[in-house]
Amino acid sequence: MLSTIQQLLEKQDTQTLTAALLHSSRWLLGERLHYGPIQQRGLMANWLDITTHFETVELCAKVQSGDVEAGVFCLSSASTTTYFIAQCEHRNGAIKQLLQWVDSASLAAHYNTKEAPGYDNSMSLPFWPEPDPLQLSEFDPQLHLKTTHAGINDVVASNTSDKSKALLSQWWQVWQGFDTAGIKELYSDATHISVNSQVLNKEGSPSVSSWLTQLEGKLHRRYCQLEQVIADESNALVRWRIDADLKTDNGLVRVRLPLATMLTFKENKIVSEYWVVDSIAFEKRFGAPLPF
Repeated sequence: MLSTIQQLLEKQDTQTLTAALLHSSRWLLGERLHYGPIQQRGLMANWLDITTHFETVELCAKVQSGDVEAGVFCLSSASTTTYFIAQCEHRNGAIKQLLQWVDSASLAAHYNTKEAPGYDNSMSLPFWPEPDPLQLSEFDPQLHLKTTHAGINDVVASNTSDKSKALLSQWWQVWQGFDTAGIKELYSDATHISVNSQVLNKEGSPSVSSWLTQLEGKLHRRYCQLEQVIADESNALVRWRIDADLKTDNGLVRVRLPLATMLTFKENKIVSEYWVVDSIAFEKRFGAPLPF
């Protein structure tokens, strides 16, 4: 069913996607859940408008496990590359749930330079939804040092290979456990790793270890939590979040960053990794820009 999204982006095929959506289908965009044909037709129209501003649409990586498919798409023009991740849960030919995470800051910067009357180059999109209300817990990991929290083996499907589980567990230990020494075991100099539009590990950009250190330094009392892992023999989608304190103009604010990360691995190394976080949704929720 992921192909229905690709057909919408590449061929402006709204009918295939419309036929697959039910009235009860959930469509997440901008950290807001949309229901029903009226809202969903609006989202399709906006996506068609967006794709006219790009020259190519490429599916960079995908993964499938049971009734769930996910992929990372690359929207490209001469000056801009924008990534977004789509996850589709389907059954009997119908889409039950469609989740999307978009590099919205890059999207806005590109969109607002292309025939968008009344809008400048600021980080805004006229049609981007207001995010759903969010309640943050007062959880402090320092008060629960002996508590066991969810790891890869707790959330990944039972039929996932031991090899994939081991690699994903190493990856989680690096990012959740602040294990800078573990980076060399997982990444090579040739690994493509991008956080929204920023590509790491290349000339003039931070290394992976430098990025992890910056993340730990800017997000105080950082606590990571897994939400879902979809994996096959060579690819995985990890849905996770970071709860942290962030210094803003209004003082210290407790924030939550919902993240989607697509990984491709080969011979016990990660060969590509795409992080996507919705910058506009974050700023709308917390009144502060992303710290990266």
